[in-house]
Amino acid sequence: MDQAGIIQDLLSWLEGHLDTPLTLNRVAERSGYSKWHLQRKFKLATGQAIGAYIRARRLSRAVLALRLTSRSVADIALQYGFDSQQTFTRPFKKQFIQTPALYRRSRKWHFLGMYPPYRFDSRPLPQAEFVTLQVMTLIGTSQSYTCTLEQLSEYRTNLRSHFWRQFLAAMPTKPPVLYGLSPHRRSRHEKIVRKCSIPQR
Repeated sequence: MDQAGIIQDLLSWLEGHLDTPLTLNRVAERSGYSKWHLQRKFKLATGQAIGAYIRARRLSRAVLALRLTSRSVADIALQYGFDSQQTFTRPFKKQFIQTPALYRRSRKWHFLGMYPPYRFDSRPLPQAEFVTLQVMTLIGTSQSYTCTLEQLSEYRTNLRSHFWRQFLAAMPTKPPVLYGLSPHRRSRHEKIVRKCSIPQR
């Protein structure tokens, strides 16, 4: 495996272990490099020091827990490797400009400070467009599932495709316009409700 492949494999491993103790010794052992060599290679490949990268990813994962669950700030802090709510709040405020409590209560979800996983093969996202639709009545089906935050991205991608295939298979013809709705309520566990709909005629 080449250097980029080793670092990409390590990045994938880190994503699955953000809620476990991640000492430099443990990460270096996983990579097969010495600590010094790993830090140099990681910084060269990603532009980020490995310790700073892990902290930024943990804080970004913690943000999801704050916004999408009703778990306490202290509980979330401990899960992502912080000794206390106080040691969590300082770096959180530095990265997201607000305290965890204010961030959770904010009516708008600002993504400033979010640090996504580094990917060597990342592609630019399509340009989003915000539109205001006229009032309409939708008909369709609702499905729900529960998963952990760590499973959220993969579950949403796979199950969303599954829901739509089921929905369209039951229709005699494919409608020209489809709507997917995802209302959310905070809970101890992440419960996703997905509504597949078409306009009522």
